[in-house]
Amino acid sequence: MSVNESPKKSGWLSRLRSGLQRSSSKLTEGITGIFTKRKLDDAALGELEELLIATDLGPATAMRLVAEFGKNRFGKDIGDQEVRESLAAQVAEILQPYAVPLAIDSNHKPFVVLMTGVNGVGKTTTIGKLAQHYRRQ
Repeated sequence: MSVNESPKKSGWLSRLRSGLQRSSSKLTEGITGIFTKRKLDDAALGELEELLIATDLGPATAMRLVAEFGKNRFGKDIGDQEVRESLAAQVAEILQPYAVPLAIDSNHKPFVVLMTGVNGVGKTTTIGKLAQHYRRQ
């Protein structure tokens, strides 16, 4: 880079993508680090709660998920895959009341839908399917 060139700034979408990717990686690696065939005890639940908060889940939700997770599994051997599956099911249950059909009003054009998510979760595929669905309508 020459003296006259300034460093290239990344756009907000790039920064968002990068931040979401860091959170996802941190969460996945953290769960694997905490739960590699380990008994579920208070220390493990505390570490899980800290990890969830550190990955931007929020203290209230983190406490709720950890409390629910510990109810039936406390004192049992547990693996990282079981933790991920259980947390995913609990998060889906929390979000279920907010899942509503996307109703597009054809009187308001263009209609904009914002899709977010970490790399590799199927955003582009979902966008393509949605576009095809609404185009057929």
